[in-house]
Amino acid sequence: MRLIYLIVCCLGAAYPAAEAHAETAKSFRISADVVAGCSVLSDGSGRWGLIDLGTVDGASSATVEAGLVSASGAGLAIECTPGVTAALSVDLGDHSSGGMRMLARSGGSGAIPYQLYAADGSTPWNLQPLPLQFGAGVSRLSIPVRARATLTGAIPAGLYTDTVRVTLSW
Repeated sequence: MRLIYLIVCCLGAAYPAAEAHAETAKSFRISADVVAGCSVLSDGSGRWGLIDLGTVDGASSATVEAGLVSASGAGLAIECTPGVTAALSVDLGDHSSGGMRMLARSGGSGAIPYQLYAADGSTPWNLQPLPLQFGAGVSRLSIPVRARATLTGAIPAGLYTDTVRVTLSW
């Protein structure tokens, strides 16, 4: 038994072990495909915000106006890939009548006509899309939106509301 062990040890010493050739460096590729796109900041409930025209006297015939308060502060906050041309469209709301937006009284009859204004605030924002341009280095825009209602006097007391849907396309 000792003889076999001695022969194996001697043979192992006579024939050194072959060096193992293993690759010690390799490369791999990393990539990302960035596509044109847009997103909006909302308040968590899927809404862009709220325009509150306040509390007014039902006998008043004043004009009331307020801006959109949203998750980003004031206005519609939109982020798009730089270079994208986008557009915002708005519908006439849940209570429109004769092509006019209306605030409808909860639980009763009565309505108050109102207009929406976006961007420069001088032209009513009806069904025409509002174009947006995200130039080089620009990825976020805040679009101011305002509502204006002219009260006609002798308006029944109650909460008047409407919901409009804004669509962002690119």
